[in-house]
Amino acid sequence: MQQQSDDARFLELRSVTTGYGDVPVVRNANMAFARGAITAVIGSNGAGKSTAIKAAAGLLPIWKGQVKVNGVDVTHEAPHKRLARGVAFVPQGRIVLPEMTVRENLDVGAYILGNDRARFDAALARMVRIFPVIGKRMNQLAGTMSGGEQQMLAIARALMTDPTAIILDEPSLGLSPKLVDQVFEKLTMLAAEGLTVIMVEQKASRALAIAHSGYVMHTGQVVYSGPAQELLDNPNVQRLFLGEVPEEIDRLLATLENEEPAHA
Repeated sequence: MQQQSDDARFLELRSVTTGYGDVPVVRNANMAFARGAITAVIGSNGAGKSTAIKAAAGLLPIWKGQVKVNGVDVTHEAPHKRLARGVAFVPQGRIVLPEMTVRENLDVGAYILGNDRARFDAALARMVRIFPVIGKRMNQLAGTMSGGEQQMLAIARALMTDPTAIILDEPSLGLSPKLVDQVFEKLTMLAAEGLTVIMVEQKASRALAIAHSGYVMHTGQVVYSGPAQELLDNPNVQRLFLGEVPEEIDRLLATLENEEPAHA
């Protein structure tokens, strides 16, 4: 990937190793997420994509390496402290508070604002502008919304603190193609307004189509990285990660074992 200047990088993983229990899942991962850009993290199931972004959000401990936000070492900071620095996280599965109204869900998302009513009102107005359906559903129980509406609410709730970056784990999961288009359209709009968007996606081609850059992971390591279009055009990425032949991945990687780290 073309080297980014330090000023362009809002969030970085430097040689990060992490996992669950005593089992390493991500090993020596290096990623840099640029301000105001969409970065897609793709790869086969079990590649370590979600684990990497959870570590970036502070949801997993860093065993080795370093995480930086806006140039500051946050390796050992808790998730709420990273949120205060501008890093919001949207978990997989359209997680909303189903027995609470849309407005109450947004209130919960804005807890970090405390009693700053002006910031809350501004954030709420922005969410209604970006997600008009939210303005029409304020008093509706979140659990009665459609899947696409719940995903919009989950994103809006994370945006209530006006973060600099939003990390999304499989935002298209379980959605119809039409709803995926709507979600991706909103993410493109948010990036155009200056938000840093980091998304893990199984729908790799769709994600790269709206992304500025991407990382391809396999067995816990970054194996390809670069501008999104270059990844889309890369024949190995096409054949192994954008197609239906995952059994070939290990064979290809074995041929690259003694070469320099692969880049698009």
